[in-house]
Parts: sequence; structure tokens; C-alpha cells
Amino acid sequence: MTRVFSAVVLATVTLGGCTSVPQQAITANQQVSKGIAAIGDNGLAMVDAWEHSAYAMLDERWHKVYTKAEQSYRGKRQLADNDNLNSQQREDVAGLAALIRTQVRGSIHDEADRMRRTIHSNVQATLEANESITELLISANSVLSLQQSAIKEVGDLLPIPPTISTFIDKSLQSAGL
Repeated sequence: MTRVFSAVVLATVTLGGCTSVPQQAITANQQVSKGIAAIGDNGLAMVDAWEHSAYAMLDERWHKVYTKAEQSYRGKRQLADNDNLNSQQREDVAGLAALIRTQVRGSIHDEADRMRRTIHSNVQATLEANESITELLISANSVLSLQQSAIKEVGDLLPIPPTISTFIDKSLQSAGL
């Protein structure tokens, strides 16, 4: 019985300092989740814009890609810069330039996908953490309510003893003193 009473007193002292969480705090925290999702959506839109801009920039540099491919081709074939290329050689250069362009486009796409995965992962982790906080706030209100009910029940189960001096005084009066 002493252990139960000690546990109840400890719980009362520990939880007695709790105050209820205002519903506005819970609602505000739920709104934060909507804001987190919106930030994630904005991040994904930014990555899409980055990817399209990178493709456009690559297309603007096509002549440089082609020129580099031609220089590489001439170097491997030991052709002078002033030698005219025949149609097959020009086609080979164009194919090499197209391969380089495809490789760079693949790198752009891979980087955009990596950024998308990072944003998605970070948004999910943040949403889960915020949802846990919301559940904790809701739970805190439930614990407080249950604690207040338990304190009322304990008061009915265990009578609170009178102060010792009052008890002794009444006992002495009952004994005739």
C-alpha cells in the first residue's frame, strides 16, 4: 500500500506541473505540416526549372560541343584543322557530338533526380517528425485529463489523514482530557 501511495504521490507531483496544451497550438502545428508540404512542392518545382534551364543551356552550347567533338575526331584521326571532312567524317563528328550531348543530358537528369529524392526524403522525415509532435501535444492533453481524473479517484480511494496535532488533540478530548 505504501508503494502505491508513493507512486500516486510521485505521479501527482511529477504530472501536477503539467498544463493543458491549447487547441490553437495543436492546430498551428497541423498547419505547419501543410507548410512543410508546400515547401517541398516548391523545391520540386525549382528542381524542374533547374533541369529545363540546364537542358536549354546545353542546347545553347551545341556549337561548342560540336567544335570539341570535331577537334577530338581530327586529333584521333590525325587530320589537320584545314583539311575538309567528307560526308562520312562529318556524320561521325555529329554522332560523337550527339553522344556527348546525350551523356551530359543524362548527367543533368541524374542530378535532378538526386535532388528530387533528397527533397522528398527530407520532406517526409520532417512531416513525420512534425506529426509526432502533433500527436505528442494531443497525447499531453489526454494525459493531463487522465491524470486529473486519477487524482480525483485517488482522493476518493485514500482518505487524506488529518494533521497529527489535530488528531492527537481530538483523541485527547475523546479520552476526556
